[in-house]
Amino acid sequence: MAMNRKVVSLFLGIMGVLSVNAQQSNFMNASAIGGICKWDSNKQAAVVLTFDDWTPGQFPIVVPQLGKSDLVATFFPIESNIEKSEYSWKALQSVVKQGNEIGNHSATHPDLTKLTPAQLHDEIAETKHRIDQNVPQQTLISFAYPYGAGAGYSDAEKQVIDSIRKSGHIGARSVWRMSNYSYDFAQTDDDYYRTQIYGMNERTTNAQFQAEVDKVIAGGGLLTFLYHSVDDEMNSHNDTWYAQVKQDSLHVQFQYLKKNQGNLWVTTYGRAIAYHREAHCASLTAKKVKGDIEYSLTITDKNFLTIVPPSCFVPLTILIYANGNAVNAVTQADKPLEIVSKTADYIILKAMPNGGVIKIL
Repeated sequence: MAMNRKVVSLFLGIMGVLSVNAQQSNFMNASAIGGICKWDSNKQAAVVLTFDDWTPGQFPIVVPQLGKSDLVATFFPIESNIEKSEYSWKALQSVVKQGNEIGNHSATHPDLTKLTPAQLHDEIAETKHRIDQNVPQQTLISFAYPYGAGAGYSDAEKQVIDSIRKSGHIGARSVWRMSNYSYDFAQTDDDYYRTQIYGMNERTTNAQFQAEVDKVIAGGGLLTFLYHSVDDEMNSHNDTWYAQVKQDSLHVQFQYLKKNQGNLWVTTYGRAIAYHREAHCASLTAKKVKGDIEYSLTITDKNFLTIVPPSCFVPLTILIYANGNAVNAVTQADKPLEIVSKTADYIILKAMPNGGVIKIL
């Protein structure tokens, strides 16, 4: 059975009349029936940890520390470094099994703006293909620019962005310093291929890290941290490649993220970009069917579907007004959905866009 008929009559009679709930500041496309939350689980902001190059300390130090802290991250290995490392494809497969993401950082780390079209294809599209073959536990959708070259606005850089987009990546991370902490960090599709970062190195203090986290919580946007080398005080793994961060500092930084998880969605780069894209392209609607209400969460932008394949969709968090009616369960396409929270006034749940009819039981 679906939603109580009292809700049907209430829904039909108050379109546009509901007072603004405090939750609505976190909505996309809010309406009288509810809305799509800006971030997963209705969190205030999103934080992503990224680690470039696949340096020697990342697998033995960073991966276990993520597991102990119950956090996830995105690793952007240079493909040529994978084969050279003692932590090669099997290690990357285990990284993904723990909930982390492997992204594309090119085959050889060149300046992409100086390559021929054929070279560009091999560094981007073919590298993605080879990583997908060797790490089949995921579909690769994220890119990080070597040296940050390609994330700008020149004709050569636009050519690089087009190549990244057309080869199946839904976003690309630059090395530009963070300046926009707001939710509206992407005004155009190309902006998803120029996302900003806060770079970590041996001079970054834990207080500076914490200040960045506080800024994004206040702004409501996406904060992406960029790390390279990580090692312990004894440099046990000889990870002195670039911008080394010590293991003790990493531990403190991870603990600050955990402390703020009530406000933060700490996720992978690909999931954060996919969620933000979907939230801007989806619509929550309702219709009366045989006296009950059925909800639909639908992607409304057909161009979006050419960039983000449905197989790479992430669940969107939605808020639906309950208006005092009891909620026992929620289904989508007759399968149970996760309820994040519920009150007498509303329920917050997770559903897949284009995933079928949502019913409240």
